[in-house]
Amino acid sequence: MCATTLVDERHKATPRLALHLYVSWQDGNRRSFVPVGVLTQLSGGAYDFRYLRGAEAGTGFRPFIGFPDLHHVYRSTELFPFFENRLMPRNRSDHSSYLGALALPEDADPFEILARSGGRRATDTIEVVAEPVVDQATGHATCHFLVRGVRHVPGAEDAIDGLPVGDLLRTEPDVANEYDEFARLLVTLGGAPVGYLPSYLSEFVHRSATTGSDEAIKVSVVHIGDRDGPSHFRLLCRLVAAWPGGQPPFAGQAFEPLVPEGFDKTA
Repeated sequence: MCATTLVDERHKATPRLALHLYVSWQDGNRRSFVPVGVLTQLSGGAYDFRYLRGAEAGTGFRPFIGFPDLHHVYRSTELFPFFENRLMPRNRSDHSSYLGALALPEDADPFEILARSGGRRATDTIEVVAEPVVDQATGHATCHFLVRGVRHVPGAEDAIDGLPVGDLLRTEPDVANEYDEFARLLVTLGGAPVGYLPSYLSEFVHRSATTGSDEAIKVSVVHIGDRDGPSHFRLLCRLVAAWPGGQPPFAGQAFEPLVPEGFDKTA
């Protein structure tokens, strides 16, 4: 699976900043992803899961197995099975290649792997996403993401094979997308399309693009996977986007927890 990777040495030098992972569920009617839950890694390594207001937004969502009550806060000293089952077992022979495709070291913990991989499974309607990390000193937010829709973009495979690691990509509005008004296509500097920005980042990038900065959005290639590997691991990129601050990248009523902190009813 692992072909070419840009190693981020800062991973070893700094502690992980992202402590929240949002769980998105795909609404089959609108084909859009709705934020419905948040997994938090607490100090000391314990885990907290609670539902968001998006779970009660009239989308037809039903509670996950293992988390049956929308108004409970679930806590565990170990990663919940719902999330553990979305990770590749460490005893698999291709586990090192799996981490390489995510540009992660061998000692990456499950929370980090989920944040980078999205915990996606075949024919699944669930995705785990990490909120971009904001650096208040620079006014930028950063995250990694796996490029979507490579198989559905004519010529994308050839264009990706011609990319050097570290190269920059442009984002262009995908005006033909009827499901996401902020959808963005990723293209090489030469104009060849390679896939799409994940839908969970589209509104964030749209808002960043309106800051007026000449370098509001910067997407660079981190890892190029083999053609014969899983298509969703074909291209890993890093996004750095201008963020004026004042509110987190993922904001709005849909991201508010149904049980606010301080009103915990745990299970």
